[in-house]
Amino acid sequence: MPQPFTVLLAPDSFKGSLSAIEFCDIAKQVIETIHPQAKVLSYPMSDGGEGFVDSFVYAGVAEKQSLWVSDALGKKTKAMFAWQPDSQTAIIEMAQASGLPKIRPSERNPLQTHTYGTGQIIQAALDLGAKKIVLGLGGSATNEGGTGALQALGVELLNSEGQEIGLGGQALTKLASIGKIPEHLMDIEWQLACDVTNPLLGEHGATAIFGPQKGVNPNNYNQLETGLENWARVIESKTGHNIREIEGAGAAGGMAGGFIGILNASVTPGFDVLNQTLKLEKIFDKNPIDLVITGEGKIDTQTRFGKLPMRIAQLALAHQVHTIGVCGSLQCAPQDLPEFKALFSIMNAPMHEIDAFKDTPILLANTLRSIIQLVEPK
Repeated sequence: MPQPFTVLLAPDSFKGSLSAIEFCDIAKQVIETIHPQAKVLSYPMSDGGEGFVDSFVYAGVAEKQSLWVSDALGKKTKAMFAWQPDSQTAIIEMAQASGLPKIRPSERNPLQTHTYGTGQIIQAALDLGAKKIVLGLGGSATNEGGTGALQALGVELLNSEGQEIGLGGQALTKLASIGKIPEHLMDIEWQLACDVTNPLLGEHGATAIFGPQKGVNPNNYNQLETGLENWARVIESKTGHNIREIEGAGAAGGMAGGFIGILNASVTPGFDVLNQTLKLEKIFDKNPIDLVITGEGKIDTQTRFGKLPMRIAQLALAHQVHTIGVCGSLQCAPQDLPEFKALFSIMNAPMHEIDAFKDTPILLANTLRSIIQLVEPK
């Protein structure tokens, strides 16, 4: 009896317009309409940002926990994290509380935005008995080095008068010392899931590279950069850790640097963290996969440097399976990324970004329909 046409779906989200789960649902429907006997394996992926928690829950390897926390401006927002009771591991996505999508564009002010709500999620996980925290970094609305989250966890950040500093990037310039660090936090294994390699400071740092989308401008840049420099100085004075040059310390507005410097956190690429649990290699070993489809909002020359679609394509290539990459914005030539059999943008005409975001589901379905009709099952 012939094997069914088998397709592995392993996309990242199209940031702001389509989740990885929605991508998989649309693709599955298209494939099964054209090839009713097809076998579709859906694995929504994430690099540590949007959809990171969903990836674990969807795969059935963790339970969803929901709670109300503070967003980046202190308003109540609903968030969730993934919980693995057997290993006492919590998978947390900082953007669930402190992400850009949680606040309006007009509210983006990195002097005020903070990660306190992310700390509330972490505390809820610790209350469940978590021994390991996997913290996905990406999509943050903040530029305060993770200080808000640490304050929520009981770390004392003090000004020159021994009083607690406030929240947000504006408070970092007032920081003079670090007081108590709760002992139980040092017993936790902290793993940061992140593909960003930017340092904390300088022209390639958190404020310069990621700040503009969060509201960094010429009027507040110096205060925010000085605040992170001060944060690094005070951390080194307290713990001996120099976070200035650590690769990836600039992720999530410097939150990676704060957690490395205070809590001895390690940094792992988001794909690797997810793959440690999903073990995609075994999926290839157990299934005669004919085609892999992956993608994200933008594919360009930077995709080569460890971005999730490239990691998927490299894995498929190692198993002699073709990969097709699908994206919203394609900004490179196919020969730039030879690991892919083909690359497709879902944009079928020049259009405004607002229209493209709104029409992403139908544009994706149409593109996938054209792709799948060209593929002949073995």
